[in-house]
Amino acid sequence: MAYAVENGLRVLWLTRTGSQVSHISKEVSALPVYGRRMVCIHETVSKIDLRRFNSTCRAVRRAGRCPYWPGLPRALKPPLTAKEVRELGRRFEVCPHDCLIASLYSTKIVAATHMQLASIGWLLSKWRAKREKTILILDEGQHIVKTALSMVRDSISIRAIEKASREALKYGFRELGEDINEAVERCRSILSVDGEAEVEDLLPDIDELVTAGEEIQDAKLKEGYVPASYILSLADFKISLRGANPILVREGRSIRLEAPADPVESLKSVYDGWYATVTMSATISGELLESLTGREAILLRAGWPYEEENLTAYIVKGLTTKFEKRDETLINDMAWTIDLAVKRGLKSLIFFPSFELLEKSLARASRAKDVVAESPGLDQEEVEKIISEYLEDSKKTLISVYNGRLAEGVDLSANLVICLGIPFAPPTARQQALIKRLSEVLGDEKKARVYGQIVPAVWSAIQAAGRAVRGPTDRATVFLVDDRYRNILRLLPRWFSERIVKTVALNDLAIALGEVA
Repeated sequence: MAYAVENGLRVLWLTRTGSQVSHISKEVSALPVYGRRMVCIHETVSKIDLRRFNSTCRAVRRAGRCPYWPGLPRALKPPLTAKEVRELGRRFEVCPHDCLIASLYSTKIVAATHMQLASIGWLLSKWRAKREKTILILDEGQHIVKTALSMVRDSISIRAIEKASREALKYGFRELGEDINEAVERCRSILSVDGEAEVEDLLPDIDELVTAGEEIQDAKLKEGYVPASYILSLADFKISLRGANPILVREGRSIRLEAPADPVESLKSVYDGWYATVTMSATISGELLESLTGREAILLRAGWPYEEENLTAYIVKGLTTKFEKRDETLINDMAWTIDLAVKRGLKSLIFFPSFELLEKSLARASRAKDVVAESPGLDQEEVEKIISEYLEDSKKTLISVYNGRLAEGVDLSANLVICLGIPFAPPTARQQALIKRLSEVLGDEKKARVYGQIVPAVWSAIQAAGRAVRGPTDRATVFLVDDRYRNILRLLPRWFSERIVKTVALNDLAIALGEVA
């Protein structure tokens, strides 16, 4: 920070969650720039889902229906939590987000979330800052790389597209509604089981969607409704396709379309043009980052911040979640593991590679009633309710999935963590395309498979395990349950691998759990 000040530079510090933004704001006196929806105090607009929020907010403001806009925004002095920003907005009767933007002019250090990268040009223009005179800090940078490796620019659920069809029909756009519904029916007929496939883009033209969506917004305003439009959400997704065919993905009851993206292009759009970019991560590979961005990487690695006794780890052999091994025996073993953890009576976390395995195992566990479990499609309020229920009971067991809402970015102090399986991406056409692209960049197919398939899975497992120790007084024992962990020890972060005491057999898991304090 001192270097930036001395050289007339600005600092943009991006991290994953709003709570982390609050923490950074407090530590370095940075101005927190929370998303507009996060600090919205409009009684009804604030409840609109994130996908439709921005267009709804704009329409309400343009129509003069927001009591807090335009108002008289006043600069705020950091540090500030999102709750404090909302309270100040209510006190001054002004849009809280506009107060944050008004505060940009007098600050040299800004903290925000990774989501701001989607509108980074807008943020810099409001800040009157230039990339070449700004230092970008990417906190938890492995998530930026992981997102790029997912090869997904945007996604929209089939359920949301169905709502767009009904919306069009309700407001007199019959042909448009029928065209959208035809696309939905076609998508539903393609995949009958979990998987993914590239499909033809059957969605209507962007101009047609935008025109209808804006007219529907006007009609809803006249009717006294919040002008949220699923058709405009569909238009946003169509724009993100950039002329490519979408990828259809089915996971259980969830079906969605995804807009594909090139991982190299995605990372370069993040890293290019800044005075300097500092990536903070305990797991990211410098070689991979430099290969994908074409520039020297500045990495800050944080070691284990607590004492050695805060974390102990075991590897458990005798179980694997390989796709070809997902049979009845695996489900029974996982259900048995849930019962063991509950019986032990410790505050416990159990993570699964997928909701499908979680739900099947939980259905067979005899102590299922004693656990709290994440399920697909939860909203933030439901997630917070699960967290509260877990934290209020000193002997509660919480079950979630890798990469889920409860596996990253939340504090879930626990005595015991069981990581069932390794969350490898399924062997799909997209995964093959990723390996091919990385092979071109790295010049080595073996390295491409390590960085494109194995390393992201390792990141996910360690992130999940890390939920348990969130402070110096926490003590946790982690069990990595899968035969394959023994073969990838060198890819685990050193601070974690140094705390693995031994390998035990699945049949001896009950004995090992009995040793956990």
